[in-house]
Amino acid sequence: MRPSAWDEHRDHDLLVVGDLNIDLIMSGIPRLPDYGQEVLATGLVRRLGGSSANFAVCCARLGLDVVFVANVGRDEFGDFLTAELRRWGVSAEQVRRHPQLSTGITVSLSGAADRAFVTYVGTIDSLAAHDVPRDLLGRCRHLHVGSYFLQTRLQAGLPALLDDAHDAGLGVSLDTGFDPADKWDGGLLELLPGADVFLPNEIESRAITGTETVDIALAALCALADVVALKMGAEGAIARRGDETVQVPAFAVEVADTTCCGDAFNAGFIHGLLAGLPLRECVAQGNACGALMASVVGNEAGVLSNAAMAEMVASGGTRPSATEEET
Repeated sequence: MRPSAWDEHRDHDLLVVGDLNIDLIMSGIPRLPDYGQEVLATGLVRRLGGSSANFAVCCARLGLDVVFVANVGRDEFGDFLTAELRRWGVSAEQVRRHPQLSTGITVSLSGAADRAFVTYVGTIDSLAAHDVPRDLLGRCRHLHVGSYFLQTRLQAGLPALLDDAHDAGLGVSLDTGFDPADKWDGGLLELLPGADVFLPNEIESRAITGTETVDIALAALCALADVVALKMGAEGAIARRGDETVQVPAFAVEVADTTCCGDAFNAGFIHGLLAGLPLRECVAQGNACGALMASVVGNEAGVLSNAAMAEMVASGGTRPSATEEET
């Protein structure tokens, strides 16, 4: 890992840059409908959404001081989102109101096993790297960028932003989300050497590397980023740092909804890194946060807390797994 400000006292623990939008979450979907068909949902909630925003809120619930940079519209949805950030304890001072675009919206169709999304991009793709105040870097310990593939206007300026972050002593983490264009590049492979921590899921990792298995994808990604933590849903997660590899099974919970589970994992994992925990404990914290989020409908961050995360980790109540290993 590069020298970082993780052990220093700064104004903020985290600077999060990325997407902020409305999530309309329809839960209890039995299956995804084909065109011309209709299925019924058993629940509907409106939530603050976006992978970066979800991560920021989850980190705040775990006691980290978070400042967020994003764009929303000058509309009722933008009012709702900035109010929600403040309600969850995330600084919204750097959330700008775009003068022309409407706030982005994602409709999440969620079942117990998986979910699908339909997104109106709006302000989601309006953020540029120069919108991030460089004076903020010296006041934060760590930079996180989420939803890389949704933010095409941000991509070109990210190498310089990551360089500036490292120059200011910050660690950097990156999550991509799904690529709606199904190209899985956009400069990502060139950018990854500038990321200290990469946080894809199993599907994303194989698509990005063009490989068939998680093991091959993990090896390819670890040749680029210092730390890779790969989320595998019900199978838990695997992480590698240098010669150390840990695979930790998922915690057994009754799954209500998988929305935001990956973002919650990211929060638990980064929380552990910032606390200086061993890699296995970081993964366990990530799994615990993901499991807690899976136990409720929607991206309901109120289920997260340091106490709840620690209790789940301490319980050791994991799914049986014959593949857990450490090398």
